[in-house]
Amino acid sequence: MFTPEQQRIVEAKLAGHASRTQKLDIDGIPVIIKQLEPALKHWGYPVLDTLAAVLRQPMLRAVPAPGGTDAQKIEVMRLQNLKTAGVSVPDVLHVTPDWFAMSFLGAHSLDHMLREHADVGQRYWENGLNAILALHRLGQTASQCFARNMIWHDGKVSFIDFEDDPTKSMPLASAQARDWVLFLHSTAFILNMPHEHIASVLLRYLRKDDLSVQHQVLRAARTFGWLRILPHKRKPWGRDVVAAQAAANVLHLIVEEDKRERAMF
Repeated sequence: MFTPEQQRIVEAKLAGHASRTQKLDIDGIPVIIKQLEPALKHWGYPVLDTLAAVLRQPMLRAVPAPGGTDAQKIEVMRLQNLKTAGVSVPDVLHVTPDWFAMSFLGAHSLDHMLREHADVGQRYWENGLNAILALHRLGQTASQCFARNMIWHDGKVSFIDFEDDPTKSMPLASAQARDWVLFLHSTAFILNMPHEHIASVLLRYLRKDDLSVQHQVLRAARTFGWLRILPHKRKPWGRDVVAAQAAANVLHLIVEEDKRERAMF
């Protein structure tokens, strides 16, 4: 907990900045201050839920991100629960009705490391895979398991950004399968690795997860692999299309490798 004086310092600094998330020094210690955002409305949630039902893909169910006070409550609770479970996440330092403070883990996301150190990208990527596997073995799941929400520091990966809780919308195994797919979606187009190799490495890690998680990832791969026909050139299509194409191609290759493995036994 902050002292009244520390809280006054934080609020004085927040008053002069519009940015929602800020890094401040409190008595020489860097901390992250996260302010409330306006309550959110997402009209597309029913569409996602219908699509999830039609395709029999629970991981597609909408995960409400309410914004406002509710989002802060969710994030604080999730951070505390994950910390108790042994997951590497920021410590919650102080909570007020308008903002909360958490420890600063580091300046570089895994996304940054993959882009800036492409020559050793596989090493960082596998650290991300290991972190996801460790998270699942603790009976937990991420929120939005993109590489930008994974922090590289002190030789390890930590997770940030927990303003929603996927397990309120889907079973834990589906949320964990979603972690693998989201991580792949955010990294496949960045990695300087053949897609066949990405698929092989990812499948090796996936095989160490719970069987129900494996089955749901493979089912998603069979459902979405056709998206590999999307354009793979960033211009003029943009990053989102390229990311979807790369992830879909890897998912297709995972299905093919799984078939080959099963044929051998």
